[in-house]
Amino acid sequence: MKLIFKFLAITTLTSSTALFTSCGSLSGSKPKEVVVPVKTSKPSLSSQATLAKKVLNHPKITLLRKQVSGRLDSASSYHNIASTARGYSAKRSSYGTAPGGYVKLRKQMLQTMLYLADTKGYSYRITSIAGGSHSRTSRHYAGIAFDVDMINGRKVSYSNPYYKAFMRAGRAKGATEVLGPGNKAHSSHVHLAWPR
Repeated sequence: MKLIFKFLAITTLTSSTALFTSCGSLSGSKPKEVVVPVKTSKPSLSSQATLAKKVLNHPKITLLRKQVSGRLDSASSYHNIASTARGYSAKRSSYGTAPGGYVKLRKQMLQTMLYLADTKGYSYRITSIAGGSHSRTSRHYAGIAFDVDMINGRKVSYSNPYYKAFMRAGRAKGATEVLGPGNKAHSSHVHLAWPR
């Protein structure tokens, strides 16, 4: 941890009334400046916060600011990443099957988001992380899943030429629940999730 030393100047005041200490009178003496080091440190951000800040500002990653359903509840993918970037937990939705409350986002998932954009060169849009209404046991609510509905400017569908390679790249980074077109209820998005 980096420490910064600031010096606090303390000036002794004198007046016409004599001041006494155990060392004797200070009366008539000039004000003295005593330098006292004060320790301060920058707040340390967790590795999740640092990664989330990179995701938030990444030019190739778009974060949806509302739920796919259109609901505004401060648990969108944008809000989840912004909260994590500030060192807070991500909010879960509290409608439908969503449990409400908060969850920490997994570091490996955040690293994969950056890997897909930086190393693999994809531009993509994340529609859901911890928010939204999914199945009751969804890994979204554990902070270990995210959904993508656009890859390289094209909607995810059977005709998107990028979604299969995108899914393979997610699997290579440890995602064990990899779903997309061809899987039930995933014809319009890719779902990547990590083990509990």
